[in-house]
Amino acid sequence: MKTVGNVLADLFGNGFKQPRTINEYFCEGCQNHVKVQLLPILGGPDKGQLQEFKIGCKCPDKALAMEIEKNVEMLKKDRFFRYFDRNSLMNEDLKSATFESYQPTTSLQEKVKSLCMAYARNFNLNHGQQPKNLLIFGETGIGKSHLSISILKVVMEKEYSGLFISLPLLLTLIKNTYSKYDDSGLTAVDILNKMKEIDLLVIDDMGAEAGSNHDIQKVFELLDSRLGRPTIFTTNLKHDQFTEVFGKRNTSRILKDTFILKLDGIDYRKKDVNIEVWN
Repeated sequence: MKTVGNVLADLFGNGFKQPRTINEYFCEGCQNHVKVQLLPILGGPDKGQLQEFKIGCKCPDKALAMEIEKNVEMLKKDRFFRYFDRNSLMNEDLKSATFESYQPTTSLQEKVKSLCMAYARNFNLNHGQQPKNLLIFGETGIGKSHLSISILKVVMEKEYSGLFISLPLLLTLIKNTYSKYDDSGLTAVDILNKMKEIDLLVIDDMGAEAGSNHDIQKVFELLDSRLGRPTIFTTNLKHDQFTEVFGKRNTSRILKDTFILKLDGIDYRKKDVNIEVWN
């Protein structure tokens, strides 16, 4: 095999002088032995002029590889959020939900709203103290999802990442990745790995659709893996009902580092309906 000097001698003729090494060192960045040599520029207006080249240093290659890896991760992240947005079943009322638009009708709702506002206001992952998980439970239509969305919006205004998704939809999206007709470009592993990294995850409607044991275990494995990142759960199931649906072990996992908020009241979606006629 020809050396660099021999190749350059072939290019520039007999008048070419062999490369001169002006420095040698061990590169901490790429862990290689590097020679700094004076070599002629091969083309362009400065052809033949001597320039320093670092022979053996792989740092530029390493930096390029890291940049490519970073761009691939950004594309995966963008694809992930577009996939969830495209498949979102969130109604317009929830999309526009804020603390300001939540109107308590009971003293307990007022108290829970204040606690949720304080949670959102004080949310901080930078001081080494992880915010607790929240579990908001109560009857259908009294504002559990509304308050959860409101918390998420305030937290995301602080430039934290966040995602709101119902458990039934999450299970459906995971199942869809196994289908040959799925065009998301995501695998179940991609979805779960990205959800690990989200700063505040809201899983709505826990218990509305339990799914298979395999799918449920995947979700609870995800929750276990979210070290240092809190999750908000909403459910209309009481503790014994929740345990019956998800099992004692998974219920215990949910309760770890979790603060429980109970909501009461009447389904606000029925407040203007003459429901008595139906009976």
